[in-house]
Amino acid sequence: MRGPKTVKVAVRHVSGDAGRRRTRAVTWAARDFRLVRPAEGRDRVELECPVCTAAVLAEVADHARTRRVRNGWAAASGFSLLVSLAALGYALHEGGRALPALLSASVLVAVVGLVMAPTAWVRSRHHIGVVLLDGPAPRRGHRIVPVRG
Repeated sequence: MRGPKTVKVAVRHVSGDAGRRRTRAVTWAARDFRLVRPAEGRDRVELECPVCTAAVLAEVADHARTRRVRNGWAAASGFSLLVSLAALGYALHEGGRALPALLSASVLVAVVGLVMAPTAWVRSRHHIGVVLLDGPAPRRGHRIVPVRG
């Protein structure tokens, strides 16, 4: 039997003026965390930021839930691509013969679908099943990122 499934994450500390994105500097945490996934459901874990030693609260989902969410985002990506291609095909086929409102709606659906498809695909690839829970002021300014490799 295989051991418990784990996920390796790192805590990013955001320093600088958080209100202005251009002046914000991201300082990488030097320490990685290996979190054990629960058998089912979700578990809350507390991680410590190695830069400012603030306690960061995270929620770890089980492997099956993480896989379902990833597959859901991938399916949404494929569905939005199909819908956008169908709407674009309709707009090109009908051209100026269709009602102006129908033509503009199909072009709008095609554009939204072509933006949504890669966004959902990237979201499906980057979902790791670990979510940072919002907390009081010392916990803000942190991100949890996956450690690859």
